[in-house]
Amino acid sequence: MRIALVGPYPKPYGGISVHVKRLKERLKKNGIACTVYDSSSVRKEEEDNVVPIKSGKILLLTPLFHIKESIIHLHTYNSKLIGLLSILSLIRKKTVIVTLHSFKYSSGKFNFWCKLVFWLAAKAEIYFITVGPEIKEKITYLNIKPENIEVIPSFISPPMKEKEIAEIPKDVWDFINNHTPVISANAFMISFYRGEDLYGIDMCVDLCVELKKTFPRVGFIFCLPEIGNYAYFHKMKQKVVNRGIENNFLFVTQPYQFYPILMKSDIFVRPTNVDGYGVSLAEAIYLNVPAIASDVCARPEKTILFKNRDLHDFILKVRDVLGNYERYKKGIEAVEIEDNFEKIVRVYQKLRIKKDKIDKFAA
Repeated sequence: MRIALVGPYPKPYGGISVHVKRLKERLKKNGIACTVYDSSSVRKEEEDNVVPIKSGKILLLTPLFHIKESIIHLHTYNSKLIGLLSILSLIRKKTVIVTLHSFKYSSGKFNFWCKLVFWLAAKAEIYFITVGPEIKEKITYLNIKPENIEVIPSFISPPMKEKEIAEIPKDVWDFINNHTPVISANAFMISFYRGEDLYGIDMCVDLCVELKKTFPRVGFIFCLPEIGNYAYFHKMKQKVVNRGIENNFLFVTQPYQFYPILMKSDIFVRPTNVDGYGVSLAEAIYLNVPAIASDVCARPEKTILFKNRDLHDFILKVRDVLGNYERYKKGIEAVEIEDNFEKIVRVYQKLRIKKDKIDKFAA
């Protein structure tokens, strides 16, 4: 069994790229051959079994036509890539799996291109993994058969690597050591959904302002490995200065792993206004860090939820955790956050057996 993983690969570190990297490493550790076809736009040093492609330019996708691996596993909602791999599946009889880490379309409100891409995917009998039940429900409206969809959250436990921990610069450790409590949040890149800050950076700034009234040494770290919208980023930085929290709020914009910072945090927050699962939430609970998130989708067990885009409720929930911290810490100690690597491998095995039976029947 040989696997081709298609999707973004670090650096920068984001939820999907970290998932792809960890999946690649675990496949290799378990003796399963794997090649990553990196769709990110960031040029990086050469790495074994990582092939760069540029998903925005169809002419540069030609490496995908020459894939030798028997199973192709796509890790992004990119309509061009899903369409291309559907055609590849039909022509070259490849087994294709698509993991949808998020899906922003509302049920019944799909545009023509989305419908066309999923029509092709249905014809090609592409198998879908969705990180949450809401996404599974949405794509059944696009005529994907329920038996071709499996819900598997994207959490794969982080391997603790001294090198990755050592990469975190001294000024970040100094900030953590000089502030209490320490709250962290992260985003792959500044994005907007329905005209609002998708990752809730604005809400994090407001939260820090409010907490400073009671906790003058509060520290907030927001990790943003790729900025994207520089105008909005500078607007948020100016807001930090204007609200008097420039010594309490730190943006980390270099491409470092997030888990070393998360390990030293007192609370992790994820105020997203749309989401698929939020693998950082699972990672926080796995590391015994209380996690607070918006109620926009199914979240890992023991995540503390607040009403989406409701600043008052957000502040209330964070204050409640800080005021009853040991109780919340104890509440997540017994939680078993499942490592989903084996579930993904079982999908590979199931589809390989299915293809072998079809090939044998055709012969």
